[in-house]
Amino acid sequence: MNRWLLLVGTVQGWVLWALWKARELSVWPSNDIAAERALLYMALAMPLAFYLTQSVESLSRKRRRNILISIGIVFALLGAYSGWAENAPHEIWRSAWRLFSGRPSDLFAAAILGFVAIPLCVHFNFTARRWSYHALFETSWRNALLTGSSAALTGVFWIVLFAGAMLMKSIGINFIFNLIEKPIFAIPATGIAFAAAFALGLARFGMIVTLRRFWLSISSWLLPLLLAFSAMWAIALPFTGLELLFKTHNAGFVLLWFIALSVNFANAAYQDGTGEQPYAHWLGRLLEYAWLSLLVLAGVAWWAMQQRIAQYGWTEDRVWGIFVLVLATLYTVGYSYSLRLRHAWLAHIGTTNIATALVMCAGLALLLSPLADARRIAVISQMSRITSGAVEADKIDYAYLRWQAGRYGQDALKNLSAGIDHKDRDIIAAKAKQTLAQENRYATADGAKALTTEQLRLRFRVLPKGSVLDESLLKAIQNKPRWETKRCLAIDAQCIAWMIDLNGDGLKEALLIAEKPEWQFGNAVFFRHLPNGQFQYGGTINLQFGTNKVQRENIISDIESGRAKTIPPQYNDLEIGGRRISVAETQCENGCED
Repeated sequence: MNRWLLLVGTVQGWVLWALWKARELSVWPSNDIAAERALLYMALAMPLAFYLTQSVESLSRKRRRNILISIGIVFALLGAYSGWAENAPHEIWRSAWRLFSGRPSDLFAAAILGFVAIPLCVHFNFTARRWSYHALFETSWRNALLTGSSAALTGVFWIVLFAGAMLMKSIGINFIFNLIEKPIFAIPATGIAFAAAFALGLARFGMIVTLRRFWLSISSWLLPLLLAFSAMWAIALPFTGLELLFKTHNAGFVLLWFIALSVNFANAAYQDGTGEQPYAHWLGRLLEYAWLSLLVLAGVAWWAMQQRIAQYGWTEDRVWGIFVLVLATLYTVGYSYSLRLRHAWLAHIGTTNIATALVMCAGLALLLSPLADARRIAVISQMSRITSGAVEADKIDYAYLRWQAGRYGQDALKNLSAGIDHKDRDIIAAKAKQTLAQENRYATADGAKALTTEQLRLRFRVLPKGSVLDESLLKAIQNKPRWETKRCLAIDAQCIAWMIDLNGDGLKEALLIAEKPEWQFGNAVFFRHLPNGQFQYGGTINLQFGTNKVQRENIISDIESGRAKTIPPQYNDLEIGGRRISVAETQCENGCED
């Protein structure tokens, strides 16, 4: 077993534990999200780069050292930018479990960048100014299989630990279970286990190569079936049209997923291009022509994406979707170009894969940097749509701007709260201000105390028309909100405040009914109007019959038109033993006789 790998795994485990401990103690770098993210990226990337460059033929010690240093610098910068762009206050992003912060999408994209970039750096021939596709193929597959098998073995290691700990715990020996639960054991042990698994994989790599060949050979025979579906789809498309596809609202995802499978199985058949043609000549040629049908899929995917962007603007998902679509187009066009050659099957797979890998690395580096951050592009697009009046105030995704778009989204909310040129300027400003004041993503009513009385007044449509909400009522709603009234304080809420005298004392109570989004409960909330002019929470009124959409509309219509009114009870309440008991009458349309 390679001792260097074990040493690197041990160091990685203790560095990650130190980052965890710093968060527990609230000391640097946990209180500096950019520094913590930079160290986290380095702690994850550099050991993995060390593993992936271990025992690679033709890799000199000097080039390997340069690669490791470059990976450390690049990923430290990417991590620092990720933390800077997220711009999350310490109290908000800190987890109760003190887990490391980091957007999963960014970490996943960075991992792909490192995985693709390392073989390209290892096998570039500076003299010939080109790559050996055979060497890239061998190293990439080796790294993929070793990483996957090492992760699986690490998981098995933990299953064994928990199984043993639970067994010992069953007879009262608890120290093992208590030990493996502690981060000081769990985090370093995981780093060492992964390194050990990787070292074992390198020592037994011959078995992994055999497994790879078997898997690729089996997978290659799925390509004809896949391309048969693609050809049938392209032929049927003029007769079926695209309406059903676009109704799924995920047409781009479906098409890109199919293209990805096709590219995967084509590479399984081609492998490194040095072996025999995987299919009979006639079948191979037929598959090359069938591959052209994927150009139709790519074209439709572009059309679908263009329509969504034109209709709803850029979002983070659509930015990444376009990037994946560019890669899919490069694969489909590059492989299709092989039709001009007859001496080999899909002969341009190698050159296309290298070119696409370079584009992938460049694109990922841009999207993970301030040059083309998907969040920045999405925020710019959405702000443009808002200022142009294309988006209504209740359609703005305030939660995305606050919790997912990082620094760019928060800056956008500040601009919105300051006031923009929009017909709903005041409503937008109030909602943006409240969103910025929130400290819990899922408590959408939080932050309402940051609103002025006039901003809070915008949340309510007052009936009858001409009525004005008393400031003391707004303060009662704002300062001591109950769970029932929080519905009207949520960012996406709009409520009706129906002013009506419920007890005949000449003072109008306030009955609050959730109007937007459509209420999901049948209870309305009312506030008593006290003789001193103040308002006090009074309770709820059961509108259970109004949970149907048509009934809700009828209720609101009756209130607006003045047809709704108060009536005295048909039966007086009873007082027994100091308790007040209401009489519940049974309503019978056709009599109550059995």
